[in-house]
Amino acid sequence: MASLRQILQQTHHTLESYDIPDARLEAEVALMNVLQIPRQAIFSQQESEVTPQQEISLNEIIQRREQREPLAYILGYREFYGINLLVNTDVLIPRPETESLVEHTLFMALMGMESAELVIADIGTGTGAIAINLGIHIPAAKIYAVDNFDSVLDVTSYNVRAHNVSDRIKLLKGDLMEPVPEPVDVIVANLPYIPSNRISTLQPEVQWEPIQALDGGEDGLDLIKRLLQQASQGSLKPNGVIILEVDPEQVPPIQQLAAELFPQSEVSVEKDLAQMDRMVVISLDSEAD
Repeated sequence: MASLRQILQQTHHTLESYDIPDARLEAEVALMNVLQIPRQAIFSQQESEVTPQQEISLNEIIQRREQREPLAYILGYREFYGINLLVNTDVLIPRPETESLVEHTLFMALMGMESAELVIADIGTGTGAIAINLGIHIPAAKIYAVDNFDSVLDVTSYNVRAHNVSDRIKLLKGDLMEPVPEPVDVIVANLPYIPSNRISTLQPEVQWEPIQALDGGEDGLDLIKRLLQQASQGSLKPNGVIILEVDPEQVPPIQQLAAELFPQSEVSVEKDLAQMDRMVVISLDSEAD
């Protein structure tokens, strides 16, 4: 039988030959899944043997990756901000850059908000990645997780229950802010923001993901514009904050729209882990309507 070290090298090289991004990391994750071991064991048990059945299971994963099916869909989960989330082809796979959105929202909520009961709306919740992490780290908050598709909310519901935050997260179905029953302190949203004509140019793995979670219309801003318009009509408390994940190229038009809709606000831009402009933060003051 081959050793773990040999199988890891072989898997790495095979994935690399398919032009898989992060081939070494994916090889490690695939082996962790097949062998049911933590990541540190990949390095501490290099000479342990891999059984023929385990090799068969690994080869099944590799064959699906050759077709550029995302590893997260093959395994059925994605790690995000320290927790594992169920994913399937009904939902967008959470991205590392969105962890910055969670961190900034936590910072704003914990340091800048004075509300006795913090109310947060996660719009376009998908897997619930943002809402669940906020619920874990701000247990006193009331969080509305909103999406427009039953199949998506089925995934959200599973993840919410799996992480024991059902008591602080309420799932709502509807159009952006419309189903949210009260003004909120924080609106956080990672909405589709890819311009329609760019979808077909994205890497093959992205083509497996649901189009409604990617396509933001002609300029990528259809849903973001509507969200800001809705939010300007009484959805936010006087000192409310909107935190959006966007494409760096979209920052100027969003800043302009925010200035028009929220004249009594401060608009700032935050960078993601790759130092790209990724978040637009709109902070109302007490004089805002």
